[in-house]
Amino acid sequence: MLVIDNDKERREQEPAPLLTINGEILRAMDLDDACGYLKYWGTGNGDMRATKEVVRQKFIAARDLIKCHPLTPELATELFSRKSMGVFRFSAALIEWSESELNDVNRLCIQAYKNAWYLPRSTASALFIFPKTHAGAESTLPMAVLTQELLLRMRHEDVVKKILLAGLNHTLDEWLCDSLAELIEEMELWKCDDATGDFWLRLAKALQQSNISVTWAEQLDSRLASVHATGKMNWAAANTMLDPLGNAK
Repeated sequence: MLVIDNDKERREQEPAPLLTINGEILRAMDLDDACGYLKYWGTGNGDMRATKEVVRQKFIAARDLIKCHPLTPELATELFSRKSMGVFRFSAALIEWSESELNDVNRLCIQAYKNAWYLPRSTASALFIFPKTHAGAESTLPMAVLTQELLLRMRHEDVVKKILLAGLNHTLDEWLCDSLAELIEEMELWKCDDATGDFWLRLAKALQQSNISVTWAEQLDSRLASVHATGKMNWAAANTMLDPLGNAK
């Protein structure tokens, strides 16, 4: 039995109830013990590091699976993606990944792509990162998958959509922005780990890093337009007009 309660003092004052099944008492798990539920692994206080470790191990296993493989590079790449990216995609939008954690799985991906093409680890990674327009392979990387999954959540037409738009109101008000476009500009001043507070902060940072413009989102809400209204200046735009000493340019 897992008791979901992050208030340690309350847990000490009110111990977990004794539940029995067929005369056997169910053992209450400790707050820091991870357990699996609906294909996620986490603790009663919301710590999802166990899920991240499961995903990481899937990447490692898939990378090693195509080491010295007999397939074509294209088939080996597809095999790796099916074995690893699908697991990451399942949890990407719901679990907060830090910058260092994303960099770690990104590194594993590039190592796997080098295995697929029979290249040594010392090969420049830019070959797989750069877009095809710049002579790169434009390989699928975790940040692209994360951005895609966050955008897919906006496509819901049920109560999830209402919850997300309500969250948009709160986020824009909290950070003094009038639209998602302004929030994306604001993300230029943020570190990745500072933008994990809610769905809209994560999405704005992902879009800013990926340099993606979402043209269809305006159909859901006017505040999701890819271009914000003129005549207004947000914090990011205002700060770019100041030099490091705080003097106006």
